[in-house]
Amino acid sequence: MSQLSAGDEVQLQSLLKQLLRSISDKISGAPSTECAEEILLHLEETDKNFHNYEFVRYLRQHVESSLGPVVEDELQNLTRGGQHAVGPGQDTSVQVVTRRTRDSAQYHQMLQTLKATMMVAVESLITKFDEDQLRKEEMHREIERCQSNSQFTDNCSDSDSSFNQVRHAKQIRS
Repeated sequence: MSQLSAGDEVQLQSLLKQLLRSISDKISGAPSTECAEEILLHLEETDKNFHNYEFVRYLRQHVESSLGPVVEDELQNLTRGGQHAVGPGQDTSVQVVTRRTRDSAQYHQMLQTLKATMMVAVESLITKFDEDQLRKEEMHREIERCQSNSQFTDNCSDSDSSFNQVRHAKQIRS
C-alpha cells in the first residue's frame, strides 16, 4: 500500500474534509493563523477524539501496511544478531529499529507518496473552497441586484399609483 491510487486520493480528500469539519470550531476560534497551526500541530495531545477520526485511522493503516514489514525484518535482524537491549550509552532495540526504519527506502517512498497525495487533496479542497466562495459572492450580488430592481419596480408602481390617484381626482373635479 505504499502507492496511493486516484481512489485513495479522493478518499483522503473526503476524510480530510471530514476532519476539518470536526475541528472547525477549534480552528475558527483561533485568534490568528499561527494559533490555528499550533492547534493542528498539537491536536493529538489536546483532542481526546484524535485517534477516532477516520483520517487518522486511514493514515495509521497506511503507515502500518507500508512499514510493518520493514519493522518486522529489522526486529528479526536484531534477534538473529543477538543485539537486544544494551547498556548505558548504547541504543535500545526500539531505537535501533526506529532509526533503521526511518533510514529505509520504504519509509522515504511512503513519506513522498503521502506528501504528494496530501498536496493534491489539499489543493483540490482549496480550489473547491475558492469556487464555492465565488459562487456565494455571485449569488449574493445577484440577490442584491434583484432586490434593488424590485425596490425600483415597487417605487415605480407607487409613483404610478400616486399619479393615477391624482389624475383620477382631477377627473372627478371636472
